[in-house]
Amino acid sequence: KKVIFCAGALMFGAMTFAQQNVSDVDQNGNSNKSSVNQVGTMHRASVDTDGDRNNASVDQGTLDNKAWIKQVGNDNRATIGQNDEHSSLTGNNWAKQTQIGNSNRASIDQDSPFGSGANDAGTTNSRAEQVQRGNSNIATIVQQNGKQNGHRSSQTQIGNSNNANDLQKGSNQKSTTLQRGDRNSSSVTQNSWGHFSDVLQRGNDNRSTVYQNGGEHVSRVSSVGNNNRSNVMQNGSAHNSMVNQVGNSNISTVSQMN
Repeated sequence: KKVIFCAGALMFGAMTFAQQNVSDVDQNGNSNKSSVNQVGTMHRASVDTDGDRNNASVDQGTLDNKAWIKQVGNDNRATIGQNDEHSSLTGNNWAKQTQIGNSNRASIDQDSPFGSGANDAGTTNSRAEQVQRGNSNIATIVQQNGKQNGHRSSQTQIGNSNNANDLQKGSNQKSTTLQRGDRNSSSVTQNSWGHFSDVLQRGNDNRSTVYQNGGEHVSRVSSVGNNNRSNVMQNGSAHNSMVNQVGNSNISTVSQMN
């Protein structure tokens, strides 16, 4: 076990501890790789790996970001980036990844390439969590800037060869994805502010796409069966969509705008 304490800025007395970054890395197995890079202050990173040929990377900038990675199995890859490329002195983000199985891929990016000033630059106060159990699953979360951020994204995939992708831009987006089975795919894009998306897919070879732009849309998709397709597009403000599919080879398309 390796524990690394690195000071972001040293001051006297009690201020010294408040400025420290903390990294805790555990590796059990063979040919595993872990990388933790923390620039700034008050960061926390934990990486726990059990198995062979796993790779974990944490890159944190600005201040007060927290990251946890746990991988059990072989040939898994996990990456967390928080305010590490385009930050503007914001932070306080939270990211957690858990992968149990083989050849899974998980990525969380809490950063903002569009910042233009102190009120709308950087990603802050956002939370992201990914859980994958099985083999060859892929999960991706990108949370970008807004005036107050506050994004929330959760992805859970149980099975094999599933794919979940969330892109959140603006402020206060909420997204939850749960997929059980094999070869399911979910894509959620939320732009502007205050959207909510919930996707549940149980079975095999289901596909869901949700696109929300504007303000305060609500989308709920539930698909139980195989080979179902759901497409939801909402543009404008305050639309509400609910899709419920039970059976096989169903197709649903929802388009709402104002």
